[in-house]
Order: sequence, then C-alpha cells, then structure tokens
Amino acid sequence: MFLLYDLCVVIVQKDSFFIIFVVKNGTNEIKMNNRKPQRFDLSLIRDALAQSEAPNMGLHFNNDFAVLQGSGAGLFGYMINRKGPFLINDYRIGLLEQGEIHARINLIDRHVKAGMLAYVGPGTIVEPLSASSDFFLRGVALFKGLPSSIGRMPALFNGTVRDIQMPLDEAHQAVVRKMLEGLWLLAHDHSFCREAFDAQVAALLQYYHHLYSLDAERKVIHSHATDIFNRFIQLVNGHVRQEHKLSYYADRMCITQRYLGSVVHEVSGATAKEWIDRALVTEAKVVLKHSDKSVAQIAEELNFPSPSFFSKYFRRLTGLTPAEYRLG
Repeated sequence: MFLLYDLCVVIVQKDSFFIIFVVKNGTNEIKMNNRKPQRFDLSLIRDALAQSEAPNMGLHFNNDFAVLQGSGAGLFGYMINRKGPFLINDYRIGLLEQGEIHARINLIDRHVKAGMLAYVGPGTIVEPLSASSDFFLRGVALFKGLPSSIGRMPALFNGTVRDIQMPLDEAHQAVVRKMLEGLWLLAHDHSFCREAFDAQVAALLQYYHHLYSLDAERKVIHSHATDIFNRFIQLVNGHVRQEHKLSYYADRMCITQRYLGSVVHEVSGATAKEWIDRALVTEAKVVLKHSDKSVAQIAEELNFPSPSFFSKYFRRLTGLTPAEYRLG
C-alpha cells in the first residue's frame, strides 16, 4: 500500500512521477495516529529524507520520476509526525516482501501483508495506522501520468479502480520483484535511457493488470451483497462532495434506499449514513489542511446549505470546529 510512503504503493505521494522504493526496517511496530490530512508530495519526501537519519536509504528522482531504496524507518517516523490522512494524486504500485502495514484507504481498513501487491491511484485518500518495523517494500510511483509507451491503457488504470491489495504466489512475486529491480537499475544507469525506463514501467503496468485479471477470475464466488457494498463505496468516494443523501446512491444503483441500507449494514456493520459521513468529513479535513480556503468556501464546495451548518456538522462528528481542526 504504498503507504508505504504514502504507501506508494502500498501506500503510497507525489505530484506526478514514478517512485520505486525498497524499504527495510527493524522489528518493533511503528504506530501512526491519524490526525491532519495532507498531500505527501515530492517536497515532503525531500523534507522527510533530509530529516531522516536512517541508514542505507537511497533516492533517485527528477521532475518525472523517483526511485527509492533503503530503510523506511525515517520516512515512517516523518509520517507519524506529520499525521494523516494523505491525499495521493498519482499512480503507485508496490510489492510488500516482508512485514505488514495497516492503513485506511478510501474509507476501508486494509491490512497488507508480506507477499501482497498493492496499488493506489489518483484521488486516493490514505490514513496510515500502523506498520511493523521489519517491513520490506519495493514499488514505483508515477508522478506525471502513465508513460506514452504503454500504448493502450489497461482497464485497471482508467480511473475506475482507485486501490487494490492482492496476494501473489511465490512465482508471481518473483516476476514482479525482478521487474522492480530492473527499474531500480535502469534509473541508476550512468547512461540513463528514458525510453528503456518507460518501456519497463509499461511492462510492469501491463503485468499488474494481468495479475489483477487473474485474481478477479479466481473470485468468481463474490456475494451479491459484497458487490453492492463495493459499488456503494465507490460511488460515495466519487460523489460525496455534492451528494450527501442515501437516496442519490440508491437511485444510481437502481435499488431502494431500504435495501441498500440493509445490505451495507449487513456487510460492514456500519450504516450507509455512517459511511457517507465518514467520507464527507475526510474530504473536509483534506480541504482544511491542503488549502487556505475559508470555512464558507469549503461549506459551499462541499454542498452544505450554510457555513454554520457545516461547522456544526463537522464538530458533531469530530469534536472540533473546522477552525480548531485546521489550527490543531
């Protein structure tokens, strides 16, 4: 999950490039409390590396891509201090080879373990929760869109899927590992060839799409209720800024509000309204921390009838007024 730095993969941050990271740590667990949402972009990565004293950390980047390899202790410590959630506006893919990471990605709690491949795309909101300090991660983050050499865009990266966590068998792990190692070597070649680098990136994306398709075929026994819940969450993530009512989502899914509410509660244990509120508050936090917009502007942007209504709503759900949250 690029939280993994933002979890790049695996959790993953940038304002449009490629980041390959290989991160390795010790053995205790690093706890991440979530507080202030922010964009973990290239400038923050530079700050994190400048302040980090972790050994064996290497980073290679320019205005188009970045490649990282080394201990992740420093970056995770920096993320703990900066708090979360983090807004991801690029593409990140990673393979967690050792350890585990726990994060809330687009409202859903995710637990990424060794042997899992993860992806987060533009518009993803990641809230780091915890990570074992023995984690070892390889990954890439693309900061300026997908390379033109990719040809026809794999469906996985057309924007309909924002995040994925997928277990791989050892054979497929070995292939992905070699591809990521190849990117690292290409990025550090003294006679760097951008065309070769982009071609390797394109190959990795195509292979990731292939693995995703295989995984989807294996999950043929997806319950109808789970499919409805997943579709609901996808719609909420995409439209909650303007649509706060359950009726909108039920209409979009061509089912009744009562049925949608019962399915969401059955699958998740929380009500549909709670999911909508969680998404809306997260959006508000991101705007409060990522911009200088006034409360009135944010209230209008998030389709609240008035600034006072927005402030009361925010305080009821967080215990803080928008101004207190922004300053805290």
